[in-house]
Amino acid sequence: MKKIHMVDVVSEYNKYSEQINERIQNVLNSGVYIQGSEVQQLEQELSVFLNSKYTITCGNGTDALCLALMALDLKQGDEVILPPFTFVSTIEAVCLLGLKPVFVDVQCDSFLLDPELIEQKISNNTKVILPVHLFGQCCNMKHIKLIAKKYNLFIIEDAAQSIGAQCFYNKDAKNMKCSGTIGDIGITSFYPSKNLGCYGDGGAVFTQNKKLAHRIRLLANHGQEKKYVHKIVGFNSRLDALQATILRFKLSILNKSNKKRRKVAAEYNHILKSIEWITTPVESACSDHVYHQYSIILSSNIDRDKFQKFLLNAGIPTMIYYPIPLHQQQPYKHFSNEPLPVSEMLSQHIISLPMHPELEIEQIHFICDVIKKYI
Repeated sequence: MKKIHMVDVVSEYNKYSEQINERIQNVLNSGVYIQGSEVQQLEQELSVFLNSKYTITCGNGTDALCLALMALDLKQGDEVILPPFTFVSTIEAVCLLGLKPVFVDVQCDSFLLDPELIEQKISNNTKVILPVHLFGQCCNMKHIKLIAKKYNLFIIEDAAQSIGAQCFYNKDAKNMKCSGTIGDIGITSFYPSKNLGCYGDGGAVFTQNKKLAHRIRLLANHGQEKKYVHKIVGFNSRLDALQATILRFKLSILNKSNKKRRKVAAEYNHILKSIEWITTPVESACSDHVYHQYSIILSSNIDRDKFQKFLLNAGIPTMIYYPIPLHQQQPYKHFSNEPLPVSEMLSQHIISLPMHPELEIEQIHFICDVIKKYI
């Protein structure tokens, strides 16, 4: 049995190296390394894939969040509702722009922003709801959209971990929408470990609003509409052509890759669901799941550190997403004056097992057999 990786980008590259290398060589031969046709075609292909009217690529996922917030012309002190159980970039972008994060706890089964708790945190200064589609599935966007409409709020979807997931926006299957395309603006990251990842950094912003799309494109390109003519204050956030051509290929196999992730998760679930001290992932009724991560919850009587070392000694890597929720992180403590029990519980008991399309059945069975031996 080959070595088990938490994320195996090398095996994926080796499988498709001929196609990827050819694309890279074509870009190198073209001499067009910034912007150009590869970036334009990727944006068009992403728009088609997601059924999004406008796609603007950028330098990374954090830039994408900043661009989304900047496009809304918010004022310092305006409030943004977000979950505390997520990666730090979600709150970084808010604070860097002088906005105020307001924490709303997550659901204990899906790990997603709890819409039932949102309204009690809305004030006269609230301007944005920022749901994070964590670990590969979408928040309850139907409920969140109703709240946003009621209070006249913007929605920015953080879809960095859920690209390709479908949100059941209404019961009618015709109303299914892709993650990142339901709110006013959606964003994603192309970090290498993502379901749609490049070989460096990259990101994208999605919107159905022409004016917002125009403003985001200006912001990402020094505020210029044409070369040396600057309409607004912007900055430099560009996806390079080499990453774009890699992403174009990987987009063409994304549905197949996500399908493999679901099969891996199904096999994990089949074996692990009988272990009483493990809670396997719950799939939301609001979304399908593309399993960016496969995260289990350990019972309170299980020492997570010892469990993690036990697996590592057997050659099984794991990760903890996230060991400290945002409201307990030093730079952001002053934004919270109350406990957020679900996020705090998850941070103490969650652990993620290897998850990627190249994971083989033999490896999954080995991982589960080792887990069964722990107690």
